[in-house]
Amino acid sequence: LLIWGRTYDNEKLIKRGKAILGRLEKIERIEKPILEQRRMDLALAGWRGSNKVMELTDVDKVFPAQYQDGALVQAENLVLAGLKLLLWHGERVGLVGPNGAGKSVLFRLLLGEEAPTGGTITIGPSVRIGYYAQEHESLDYNATLIETVRNAAHFSESNAVSFLGKFLFNYEQARGPVSALSGGERSRLQMALLTLTNANFLLLDEPTNNLDIAAAEVLEDALADFEGTLLVISHDRYFLDRVVDRIVELDNGTLTEFIGNFSDYQAAKQ
Repeated sequence: LLIWGRTYDNEKLIKRGKAILGRLEKIERIEKPILEQRRMDLALAGWRGSNKVMELTDVDKVFPAQYQDGALVQAENLVLAGLKLLLWHGERVGLVGPNGAGKSVLFRLLLGEEAPTGGTITIGPSVRIGYYAQEHESLDYNATLIETVRNAAHFSESNAVSFLGKFLFNYEQARGPVSALSGGERSRLQMALLTLTNANFLLLDEPTNNLDIAAAEVLEDALADFEGTLLVISHDRYFLDRVVDRIVELDNGTLTEFIGNFSDYQAAKQ
């Protein structure tokens, strides 16, 4: 408008153009610092532990048949069959496969929540696992955010509030229950708790679900700086392309390994 006004000597257009330009300059000066200030502060330091982080040797998992009143309601289900996998310190591995293939079952085995039917799972002696649960089942929905943080670390209430503020939770949210949070907010809370675990081996189950673009980028940047080992379940190809350097496909109970990111994996499958 300013250019047109000067070109055609129209004072009205010149004034409107100057007014719009002034508003744009104000946006440049004011809104950008606000956006930068609201960026989530996520740091996953990691540390060097055992060189051999995790090894699966001929791991099987069978869920037995289920009966009700003498009638078969669920046949025996072989989910994992003779799995072999070795992870070394610093590796970043994506675990992919169709829904129901047993990816979450494998995570439960690594966490010790279930026992394998056969084979052995070896975790390095100085490995500390940090877990991000897809359905947020690791969170106590009845606890407040402050209580959740203080249960995970020796924080005073004021320090817990300050810590939560780094993850964009205000004071009212910090005092409220986890059950009041949205899916994205629960994801942010889980990420906050991950930073308190001092883990050097992260198991992440669909970590970008419910995250907005900005929060997902913060997570990607934090994982890029993470010095430990990563095993992540994800259907987010863009996330996998940025974060992992090896893909392990779980299908029909067995594992197949591919070197590279998700795009390399897709190219190899074609």
